[in-house]
Amino acid sequence: MADKTVNYKALGKRIQQRRLQLGLSQNDASEKLDISASFFSRVERGEKVPSLETIVKIANNLGLSLDFALQDSIKQGLSDKLQTELFQIFTDKSPEQTERLVEWLKMLSENIDRLSLGEC
Repeated sequence: MADKTVNYKALGKRIQQRRLQLGLSQNDASEKLDISASFFSRVERGEKVPSLETIVKIANNLGLSLDFALQDSIKQGLSDKLQTELFQIFTDKSPEQTERLVEWLKMLSENIDRLSLGEC
């Protein structure tokens, strides 16, 4: 039985959204990934549990970061509202824009106390 700590429906939704952003059909994506279209469709619906190797293959081929793809599985106390807001911020961004946003967030995180006190 699959480990229920991974939210496969959310993972599938993110895969589907990224595929659509790239303008790929399920058949195009499955051919690019060298997996069957029916398997890929079931992964997108969260009905099939892909291996870690397959998740990495999908992420690499679609330019989808694993931490973003699996974010519902690694909540670490974020509220649903905050997760939704963060997801919306990152949804329509290119991989390069996503990398820049992550770098900015890291800088903000490292300086949050100083920023809160108006020291910057």
